[in-house]
Amino acid sequence: MLGLALGSGGARCWAHIGVLRRLGELGIRPQCIAGTSAGAIAAALYASDSVETMEELAAHLDWKQVAQLFLEVNFPRSGLLTGKNFMQMLKSIIPVHAVASLRIPYAAVATDLEAEKEVVLKSGNLFDAIRASIGIPGIFTPARLNGRHLVDGGLVNPLPVSVCRSMGADLVIAVDVNLRSAAQKRKTVQKPQPSEPPPRIAQLVASLSGLLSQWTGPAASPSRRWIAPPKNEADPLSIFDVLTRSFRLIENQITLRELALNPPDILIQPEVGDIMTLEFHRGPEAIAAGIRAVDEALPRLKALLPLAR
Repeated sequence: MLGLALGSGGARCWAHIGVLRRLGELGIRPQCIAGTSAGAIAAALYASDSVETMEELAAHLDWKQVAQLFLEVNFPRSGLLTGKNFMQMLKSIIPVHAVASLRIPYAAVATDLEAEKEVVLKSGNLFDAIRASIGIPGIFTPARLNGRHLVDGGLVNPLPVSVCRSMGADLVIAVDVNLRSAAQKRKTVQKPQPSEPPPRIAQLVASLSGLLSQWTGPAASPSRRWIAPPKNEADPLSIFDVLTRSFRLIENQITLRELALNPPDILIQPEVGDIMTLEFHRGPEAIAAGIRAVDEALPRLKALLPLAR
């Protein structure tokens, strides 16, 4: 059985969409899938046949629209964000609410704060599992699930190869989106906006734009400054930058250790390491990087293909 492990990485996980698209074109279809943090979102998109919708949405988002997902004026005690807006967007894209209703076995990795151990979520409500897996400490509030406080799975298993093997996978393709940056620093270019997006995508974008009017005035100004891209490299880091960059250091060290101890059969690494955790508006370039990374791995994938079907 072929398993696919999708690693954590925030906005870098747009590259997973490109990888999934290209693998599908090659006829490589995993029989089980596991994801950590944003990788758990990409895994849910694949297992619910929603990848195409997310890819179309990526072509129509700018940073201001993405920012609306993270603007919450009433900051909770245990994190800056509850994640309510972000999860609402996912619910409008993913039509499946129960893990059991997905077309292939699915697992999301989270971390139990009190027990200090990995928690693998393979049943129950899909959005509860995703919310628990993406809870970057300090940014998102912990998810309360089955009597446990759960946070981002990247603290314990950023690249869940071991989870795929525990699900019965004989062969595992892993996608890491953290450790490899572009050979040369890219400049983010303004992508052209298609004139007529598909009706469903237009509705999704409109719903995000509609949030803009809710986050105006003095109370929202600090939040907008946290999300806005820096105007130049000399600008001080925002609190989001400090938290996400610190968390990424931990993830990368754990990933390197896990790759040494539990290597996948094939490792795919898109060149997206320069994309910051919350730069979700850079979807198209990350998706393109994911496609290129699969093509780079094509000789190894072709050798695997007879065994994977």
